[in-house]
Amino acid sequence: MISFKNTLINCQYCGQAIMVKAADAERGEIVCKHPNCGKVNLLNMQTCYDPAITEGLPTFGQLTYAGRPDLVYPLRFGKNVIGTGSDCEVAVERFQHGGKCYISRRHCTLDVTFDKWRGQLRYLVQNGAFDPAVNQHRNSLNGTYLNEVLLKDTEQIDVSEGNSIRLGGNDQFLLETYRIPEPMLATYRVTSCFDADSTQ
Repeated sequence: MISFKNTLINCQYCGQAIMVKAADAERGEIVCKHPNCGKVNLLNMQTCYDPAITEGLPTFGQLTYAGRPDLVYPLRFGKNVIGTGSDCEVAVERFQHGGKCYISRRHCTLDVTFDKWRGQLRYLVQNGAFDPAVNQHRNSLNGTYLNEVLLKDTEQIDVSEGNSIRLGGNDQFLLETYRIPEPMLATYRVTSCFDADSTQ
């Protein structure tokens, strides 16, 4: 474990040098005091994983329509707009309930990112999606539910393996995440994400 006490590190956000005091080292974090930064740098994390690992993954997980294991929708890295529109990354069927479809054309967004500290994919769901036609985010007409809880229009919530995403209150999809194998992770491990300045 690297001791950060009384050393200079470069802010992992703005790149400027900052001095780590004993209190910062004990807390395991330091706030960058440079103008226009103010970001929190974590000091207790000694390893991270190179995001380039995502370029070689065989899959990024999938959504399966509840009760229909034959209806599987693969996910891609980045933003996955889910809806009935043909321009969506995850274009789903127009499921009918009493002759009506409750899924919007661009219903919700499932963002697949990489958490470099944990070395795993992260899944974040948000009601609605960015609509390029009007150059703004639009919410769905009938709402998005995560495990039966209605999402607020502006929130982005983590989704875990086996969680359900319900569109419009009727159509439920189960998330199957992709867990990066440990042997593969080991080859992308970086021993220190930001090094203490040896000159102090």
